[in-house]
Amino acid sequence: MQKQISALVLVILLSSTLPPITPVGDESADSENDILPGVTRIEISPDPNSIKDLGSPKVTDGLEGIRDSWADSSIGTFTTAGLEPSQAIPDALREPRPDLMIVIISPETGLWEARVAIIESAEVAVRTTIPPSGFLLQGTGSELEQVRELPFIESSHEVPVALIIDDLLWSLETTSEVEMIGWKDADLVRLDSPGMGLTGSLRNTALQHLEESWSPSEGIHFGDVQPTSVYELAMRPEVAFLSPIPFLTTSNNLARSHMEVGSVEDYFFTGLNGSGQRVAVADSGIDHDHGDFGSRIVQRIDIANDGSTSDPSDGHGTHVACTVLGSGFRTSTYRGVAPEAQLYMQAMEDEDTGSLSSPGVYSLLNSAYSSGGARIHTNSWGGWNSGGDYTTQSEDADDRTSTWDQYWSYDGMTVLFAAGNERDDGISPPGTAKNVITVGAHVNRYSSTAEDEMYYWSSRGPTDDGRIKPDIVAAGDYVRSCKAQEATDAPDNLNDQWYVEYSGTSMATPVAAGASALVREYLMEVAQRPDPQGALVKAMLILGAEDMATRDIPNNDEGWGRLNLANSLLPDNQVGDVGIFVDDRSRLSSGQEASYNFDVTRSGEPLKVVLAWSDYPGSTFSGTQLRNDLDLEVTSPDGTVTYLGNDFANGRSTTGGSKDTKNNVEVVLIDSASTGIWNVKVKDYSHGGSRTYQPFSIAVRGVNVNDLTPDPAIVPGSFEISTPIPQVGEETSFSVSIINQGSGSFAQVFVTAHINGNPIETKSIGMNPGEEVSLEWDWTPEASDKGESEIRIEIDPNDQLEELYEDNNLLIQSIEVSAPGIQASSDSPWITLQDPSDTTTRWEIVMTNLALFDTNASIEASSPTRKIDGVTFDWFKSFDKYYVELGPSASTTVNLTLVHPAPPDPGTYSIVITATDEDFDVESQLEIFFDVPVLAQPEVALPSETIQVDSFDPTNTSVEVFNRGNGAQTYDIELLSPAGWDVGLLELGPFQGSRQGSTGTLIKDGSITARIAITPPGVMLEAGTVFVAQLLVMSRVSSEVWTYDLPLVINPIDSVEFTPASGGSQGGVPADSLHEMSIQISNQGNRELVLTPIERSLPGGWSIQGGLDKVTVPRGSSLEWAFSIQGNGLAASGLVEIRFLVEGGDFFDWSTSLEAVSGAIASVSFHEVVFIDGASIESSPSPLGLGAHPVGEAFDMGWELENEGTSYWEPEVSMETPSDDWASSCSVNPSRIGPGDSAMIWCSITIPLSQSAGSEPEVTLVLSGDGVEVREAVSLLVQTIREVEWTLENIEDAHEGFSTTLYFELRNTGNTPVSNRIVTDGPDGWGARILDAQLATLQPGEAQSVQVEFTPNSGSDGVLTVMLADAEDVAGKSRSVEIEVIADPDGGGPGLATYALLFLILMLLGAASAAVAFSRSGGDLSTLVRHSLSRAGGTPEGPDPFPKAAENQPTQSSPSQQTEPTQVQQTLQAYPDHPGWLWDTTKEEWVPDPDYDHEG
Repeated sequence: MQKQISALVLVILLSSTLPPITPVGDESADSENDILPGVTRIEISPDPNSIKDLGSPKVTDGLEGIRDSWADSSIGTFTTAGLEPSQAIPDALREPRPDLMIVIISPETGLWEARVAIIESAEVAVRTTIPPSGFLLQGTGSELEQVRELPFIESSHEVPVALIIDDLLWSLETTSEVEMIGWKDADLVRLDSPGMGLTGSLRNTALQHLEESWSPSEGIHFGDVQPTSVYELAMRPEVAFLSPIPFLTTSNNLARSHMEVGSVEDYFFTGLNGSGQRVAVADSGIDHDHGDFGSRIVQRIDIANDGSTSDPSDGHGTHVACTVLGSGFRTSTYRGVAPEAQLYMQAMEDEDTGSLSSPGVYSLLNSAYSSGGARIHTNSWGGWNSGGDYTTQSEDADDRTSTWDQYWSYDGMTVLFAAGNERDDGISPPGTAKNVITVGAHVNRYSSTAEDEMYYWSSRGPTDDGRIKPDIVAAGDYVRSCKAQEATDAPDNLNDQWYVEYSGTSMATPVAAGASALVREYLMEVAQRPDPQGALVKAMLILGAEDMATRDIPNNDEGWGRLNLANSLLPDNQVGDVGIFVDDRSRLSSGQEASYNFDVTRSGEPLKVVLAWSDYPGSTFSGTQLRNDLDLEVTSPDGTVTYLGNDFANGRSTTGGSKDTKNNVEVVLIDSASTGIWNVKVKDYSHGGSRTYQPFSIAVRGVNVNDLTPDPAIVPGSFEISTPIPQVGEETSFSVSIINQGSGSFAQVFVTAHINGNPIETKSIGMNPGEEVSLEWDWTPEASDKGESEIRIEIDPNDQLEELYEDNNLLIQSIEVSAPGIQASSDSPWITLQDPSDTTTRWEIVMTNLALFDTNASIEASSPTRKIDGVTFDWFKSFDKYYVELGPSASTTVNLTLVHPAPPDPGTYSIVITATDEDFDVESQLEIFFDVPVLAQPEVALPSETIQVDSFDPTNTSVEVFNRGNGAQTYDIELLSPAGWDVGLLELGPFQGSRQGSTGTLIKDGSITARIAITPPGVMLEAGTVFVAQLLVMSRVSSEVWTYDLPLVINPIDSVEFTPASGGSQGGVPADSLHEMSIQISNQGNRELVLTPIERSLPGGWSIQGGLDKVTVPRGSSLEWAFSIQGNGLAASGLVEIRFLVEGGDFFDWSTSLEAVSGAIASVSFHEVVFIDGASIESSPSPLGLGAHPVGEAFDMGWELENEGTSYWEPEVSMETPSDDWASSCSVNPSRIGPGDSAMIWCSITIPLSQSAGSEPEVTLVLSGDGVEVREAVSLLVQTIREVEWTLENIEDAHEGFSTTLYFELRNTGNTPVSNRIVTDGPDGWGARILDAQLATLQPGEAQSVQVEFTPNSGSDGVLTVMLADAEDVAGKSRSVEIEVIADPDGGGPGLATYALLFLILMLLGAASAAVAFSRSGGDLSTLVRHSLSRAGGTPEGPDPFPKAAENQPTQSSPSQQTEPTQVQQTLQAYPDHPGWLWDTTKEEWVPDPDYDHEG
């Protein structure tokens, strides 16, 4: 089957030489290919309705291009002739890895086709492409051999193990921390085991060879490695690469202006400020309550695993994060680039060391993407002293970005890295990754040409493989941003506690990250691009980048230039026809190309095209990192000029150059594009990655490529009229607001106004996206307008403007027009509430008769309506006069009183006054306003009336601060401390212990707990003393200050010192004495102490005499106090403990250990030793009088004890023996011995078998009690026991005429070694013999097996005996077994002789055949005979020689098995394996060695 597959692959490869196939057709909607580009040719219209409707580029199939025939690896170039090293490789590292092979693919075969064919032909893995034409393969030797035979393989090469080891480890001399990684599969998943028939586990290898190893994720391990282990690890098939751990180092008002953030921020309808975008910042830490982050920090992750995410060193992380998205809360001048973006913070600084630590880029990006939901990730750090290197961290960055830019499965992620601050030492990795945005820095301030000057230390490119880096530059010199309040090393270079000025690419990178957030917001909200690729964001930034100073982009200093968001996002407003086009929903497979057409309608303007793609990750194995090589070509309308991507001279595209084979960003910039249709083509020239498709992004800026459409609309609810019910002849004005809700701008549109069909005025406006303008018309109603009139306002009445929607262009408003009547007016229609405690507000209303005749008038007022939300409030209101009579043109004043809460919710409240001409039923209206600002009214709740504090230890308390004002607001708080005290805020201040802080925003009736730390002066203060601290609460909406007292009351401190101190001891106290104890008590507390002593414990036999007196000790004083105890003669030693009770429940304990002295004097003498053997009892007054002491059996020893003292004594008795194997028990009778009395002590002792025979161990009798101890030692003599035990392990059935074997175990159960011959005895003719050991040489407790073979010569039963020879003094020396023999039922048989004869005949036939074969093969039979004869003789062989059958004598064995003998006599030889025995060479038997002690 495999051959069939290989043949099929070859057919496919051969078919690649056929002409190209026609363009790809449409696929069914249900297949995955429904997202493949179609074949329809798309002409980009000047003003398409939506970017979503642009369609797809034209995609055609084709072949990959021709490549050079070599492979550029990290250790040199592999050609068809072999490896040409780029540096000297140590000899030890030239050793090839047997599981790896590099193959060179024929230039005529596409890399993708070759990859497919290789995988189908053998069980191997393509681990990486080594451009331009190499693959690194892994598999078993046989599978790799199959690949060598494929026709498109030009050459194959062994892989030196040096390729697997970073060259910094080649000459490692000391233990070093390394990263050890496993292979990746085709889906870029790290593997623990390589597969492909190869064994090994990276996890197990790390545990065995790496010290202090740890793993952030599967297939990645960190740890310390010994220099000697590097080679061994690199040779293991599960190890893909070994590299040293990189040392990580941290690599804006003007910053915003350099990028023209202000220009784009409010240009579009939605506003670009970072809203809806989440940015992950991996840096030192974060001052999360600085104020500039508000509530936008969604999560803080402790990457360093030190238990903190703070920023205590120089505040680098806080400065970086604030540059991205700071709100400017403390100072709006220093607002971040994307002030409404959210923050996901990864704190990397280890506060113990001050250095950055990281689980690796793979884990950092994964957690931010998956757990944090971030789609932008910025990193102002990099590897130090490794400039230009493409490291494993660079590879991991490309891994994640290329995976997430597969738009059909994932949301794209934009990743940024600082270029580093090492100037000419190269770009710091992981900034060398292909797919990330690498950011350099330009000067920010203090120079008139800051925008054109590079920051001096900004790292320059290119990368080691020649790629353009950095990608862009942004402001990085003297950037002003947030200062971490806890940062001890932060400078004070702005004289501002909230902000600080820093320089470096660390500062430029967050500027670019903020710009990326605005670009991504633009793409999603304005351009309607859901979840754009990271490559598209990168392309947009490069699209707008400007050449600095001399035109020379791209270059190694600035890459593609300085960021300019206006160029990236804004269409040109001078003429209105320059726009931007983007596409990130297209992909190519091997050999395919995509085509776009753009109709440029005006000449003289630039046309810029940027192609970017997140390339398949490179590897540390190759010297060139580009895997999928896409090419950009832009062709002029007449087809005569074609510009290639990155073919530049003097900062612009030129012709005649060659295509770019290194970069995954290609740019064409034409200074002055001619009119006509320009063709943009993207081709998959070489496809070395393991994925079928390569997605790409393209961004174009030029004339007539704008895909944004305007949409002017009348703002709903924006119609306003100066008089709600105008009267005939009254000058009136009305207005509406117009807003451009679309993403495109327009230069002019007309807006008309008609009343009752009569034109009033036509106005003309031009608008940018998101812009809002107000238009106003003047009108004086005429008599014909009385009653209901219709106002009609219309945008673009002649439909000259193409817009998104047409149904929002018309407003029709009906109003009532009255004739002259009563007019209501007020000199103060606006009244602002000043005092939050006020409950009433009053207006003066003037009622004027507009007619020239008398009339009666009435007045009324509507309920107040809040303007912001239209909510009406039913507050009480009244006029002092409701009805008045007015003469011609006369006026009168009435007063309106409004009763409202104290205070109402903030806002502007509208009240409509209606004055009615009662005679003519004509109304007029006046709108008055009640303005309620945010009014402050704090309330502070103390935890209690007083705060109890200590004289020495800090006290933490809290108060609750309530907002009783009428709306959400912030209060500043300040603490005033008593003299010598320090009272500060724990959390609400800028740092812990600060005396000033802020509540943050409190909703109405909301509160916050202010935790307060109170630090006393540290001197002893008298209990009950009151000190007063103050809490000041200050409003931010007024100048009011509220003061609250915090009474601090000193807590009692009760402390005494005893002399002598508690815990001491008093010795030598007679047990029958009256003993006085005296204590000096010193009061070291802060109040007078009244101590009530009570007895806690006394030893037995003691009692207190005279009681315990209460004692009063003034503050700071000392006095003596004593008590007495009486012993009863038998009083014991023990603890005397007195407790002194203190008023309030506290107490102090004093104790001493009393050592009572007994009057007993013990005298001990040995009495006798007793052996009991059954009914026999032997005794002796001497310990050794009965000879050796028995082993394994108990014997008794007795002593006589006499009390020669004056006190009773009740001792405990025990026996000290040499080891725990001994057994003993003792007793004394009587147990209590009076003065002059005596007692007997008996001890039963058992000596264990483990005790050496004949040894003289010592045992000790111990008597102790009441402080008296007596020890009496006795020496014993251990009995010698010679004893063995036979155990029958197995017995076979015995048949007449057949051999049978018995299996015994022989064990030495005595306590001395046994060394004897083993012999056997049985019925005559049975031929009993020992099969295995001939000697028993056993230490105590040891055992050996014994096999006895016999052949019954009749059917009669018999007894077989096995025994130790010459062992009369050994108990159990023999064992006899009765053997039941099964007789031959035929009464006989062939017999042993017959069987022996047959066996002999067979042996002779076999020997003859062997001799013939030996002779035919050229052997000399005579030498064989001589060799056999030379081996005959009577020398015993081997450690266990076999005996003869009849006499149990040893037989021969080969010389190679013999134990070298020692010559004793001419006929006797000694063998080390058989002590105590000699071999008689004459008689061929064992005899006892007369010089050996068989008894010992």
